[in-house]
Amino acid sequence: MRAWPARAWPARGWPAGRWPTLAGEALIITFAALDLALSTPAHVGPLAVSALAVAALAIRRRYPMATMLLGLPNIIWGTALVAQLVATFTLAHRVRDRRLAAGVIGVVAVAQVVGMFLLPGGSAPTDYDGQQVVFALLIVGGPASLGLLLRAYEQLARQLDELSARRERENELAAHTVLTQERTRLAREMHDVVSHQVSLIAVQAGALRMTSTDPTTRETAATLRTLAAKTLTELREMVAVLRDKDRPESEVTPQPRLTDLPRLVLDSGTGAQLCADAVLSREWPAPIERAAYRTVQEALTNVRKHATGAQVTVELVPDHGAIRVRIHNGAPPAVPRADQLPGGGHGLIGLRERAELLGGTLAHRHTPDGGYELLAVLPGRVIGTP
Repeated sequence: MRAWPARAWPARGWPAGRWPTLAGEALIITFAALDLALSTPAHVGPLAVSALAVAALAIRRRYPMATMLLGLPNIIWGTALVAQLVATFTLAHRVRDRRLAAGVIGVVAVAQVVGMFLLPGGSAPTDYDGQQVVFALLIVGGPASLGLLLRAYEQLARQLDELSARRERENELAAHTVLTQERTRLAREMHDVVSHQVSLIAVQAGALRMTSTDPTTRETAATLRTLAAKTLTELREMVAVLRDKDRPESEVTPQPRLTDLPRLVLDSGTGAQLCADAVLSREWPAPIERAAYRTVQEALTNVRKHATGAQVTVELVPDHGAIRVRIHNGAPPAVPRADQLPGGGHGLIGLRERAELLGGTLAHRHTPDGGYELLAVLPGRVIGTP
């Protein structure tokens, strides 16, 4: 019997996964030994060959052919029937060469017939020849058929697993193809529609800035043109990402960080007050900083759309290793319904999903003063990193 590999042993005790197998083998050998003890051979020769057949069961899984050959004398002269049945079953189950297995099983059948009918004092259980033949066939053919049946079942199970894995890969490939086509369509729509509209805004704002004589109007037009140009740049980057999903994130530049917040608040046109010195003085993981930046950006966009002219406060403070982002706006002045911009609430849904993916939370509510508050708590590190 080949020794166990050194790497198969843990520092303490036996491998946990081998305990069921070892227990099952011990049970089979014990049962075969009990069968031998109850049969009580009259002579030393039958007892010796039967004991050898029982002992050979210890190597049946690794060396089924050797187990069967060591048990052949037991088939002719011995009395260990359980050992013979187990060895025949193991041979049919574990030997891959079907012709070799069939040949050895044939030899076993001949040995069974010789021991039962031809040798003096044969072990035939009945005086009728027909019943003796049936009994001999059952002793050899029964375990062999069960072994072959179990082997066929295992092969079919493996083939079914392979087919399932192949079908899953095909489904993933089909989903990937559909997703790629949808990403390409989205990129095309964003480029053809949104990019065109934003370009028109930039052109109109530039023309207004050049033709207007009012300083306030010129300043507003310049701000609009700057925002439109920035939006076009970010839009082109997003279109590139949609067209090529494998594009490295580092190529999509620039990625917003918390240090960009003062410029974002200043360019928002909301007159918001930013309180974030304690957060800006530290370095945070890039995904956390981007999430905080996008949260503030979306909140300020909503203020411009739905609460123009309201007082706005943006606060980012450390909170037990996390970042607490709070954007609050007071009650806005009355805005004519015709001047209100539409909103579908998808921005807040996206912010909540982004926060939850990072392990944080996001909540929003109306405040008693008639305003609105957005509160996000983002962890200080990305989930899965030390």
